[in-house]
Amino acid sequence: MVKKWIPLTSMFLIVLALSIATYIYSNPIKNDSLCGQQLGTAKIFKMQLPIVHFGAVTKYLLPKPEKFPNAIQVAKDGSAWFGEQSVPAIGHLYLNGTYVEYDWPINYSPSTTAIWGIQLWNGGVWVTDALGAQLVGLDPNSGQLAAVKLSNAASFPYTTAIAPDGSLWFTELYGDKIGRLSSTCQLSEYTIPTSYGGTPTHIAFVNNTRGYYIDVGNATSGIGALLSFNPTNFAPRPVTANIDLYAPSGIAISQKTGTLWITQHGASSVASYQPENQSWTLYPTSTITYETTTLPYFDETNGSLVWFNEHYANRMAVLNSTERILTEYSLSNPPSSKIIGIDNALTFALGKDTAWFTELTANYVGFVDASFTPPYSISTKNQSITVKSGSAANVTVEVNGLSSIPLTVHFADSENITSEPQNIEFTSNATDLPSLNGQEVLQIRVKTESNLLPGQYTVLISVTNGLIYRGCYISLRVTS
Repeated sequence: MVKKWIPLTSMFLIVLALSIATYIYSNPIKNDSLCGQQLGTAKIFKMQLPIVHFGAVTKYLLPKPEKFPNAIQVAKDGSAWFGEQSVPAIGHLYLNGTYVEYDWPINYSPSTTAIWGIQLWNGGVWVTDALGAQLVGLDPNSGQLAAVKLSNAASFPYTTAIAPDGSLWFTELYGDKIGRLSSTCQLSEYTIPTSYGGTPTHIAFVNNTRGYYIDVGNATSGIGALLSFNPTNFAPRPVTANIDLYAPSGIAISQKTGTLWITQHGASSVASYQPENQSWTLYPTSTITYETTTLPYFDETNGSLVWFNEHYANRMAVLNSTERILTEYSLSNPPSSKIIGIDNALTFALGKDTAWFTELTANYVGFVDASFTPPYSISTKNQSITVKSGSAANVTVEVNGLSSIPLTVHFADSENITSEPQNIEFTSNATDLPSLNGQEVLQIRVKTESNLLPGQYTVLISVTNGLIYRGCYISLRVTS
């Protein structure tokens, strides 16, 4: 039997999902904005939340008992909708701290469900309910709730995406299927061929005839896949890769360039894929000391900016693909120094000027101000270098800005899944900057070991005050 990949915070839900009771629903809702079968009316609570702010980060503390917030989406007015797994409920949070909770008339006690997908769709707020094996929709105006039940009680509906034709698509993590719900409430579930894995995690669309989804693979191999499909005639086909994708969990598509961006939950890097020339590039993240990987989870892109959350690193990151600059924001102050201290920021969503996130175990919902300008920057003119295996090259990096807090210099590369340098050695004229007032120049020697295989690598050189990492990428070509 093939062992399935399991979301790190949801292992306990599998057994519960297998024994879930069947709910009996009454007549369909007589409301054009919600399809499905009636669940009843939500209990609505409203209050003001306390606000925490530091740097680019603003966080709102949810009331106790802990809500286990997960899955989030941003409305046009800048407010955020999110799931509450322990209640279960759907929450609505405004920038001024006003919080509205819509409790479902469902009692899973003492268990909790898992809510990983949420969309503002078809006139309602729709979420995935793993324990109920259903999609749950809320009409915020009336508080009415509806549900669309799936065929398999253990399917674990996971993430969601809206197709160009307006239909709602979702992955079934343990059902070996991908689902589609039309605006008229017609449910279709497409079985994934067993040869293609069967553990889909995330979907993204290019247009009406082409979409992609990520299959995380199984826990034995840890190797997943990228697959393409035609939404009008579902027949997935794997995309050829000349790299291994380690537990890929998220996918985003740049509509301007056609580039696919893939987060690797089993590694400390993000992968990009160019369909026109079938080329792959790995972008390492800044490493952490208390775990071997930072565990990037999901990603979204707007133009040349690619946002993603780093689960174990407890950070929100934005990669500027044009300038090849990475900025990583700690979601806690002080930053996490051990795994037990992370907030479990598992999901996020982009707004106009915000990157909203949920913190499952810390009981916060918050955002990073996308318009925030960090007080220091980093750049290099040596964006690509070529060296023979066993030889070295010099790189000049400039750090500009202001910082009364010491900045430390860090290195990462794409030679292994941890992004920790092993066969590439970095030597700098300074390992830290006691303060910054203007410009500092770093002279860095990049030496490759003789046993480093020839090929293309990506190097990340960054500086940090602990809360914010600023890094620049350099392409390293190693020849024999």
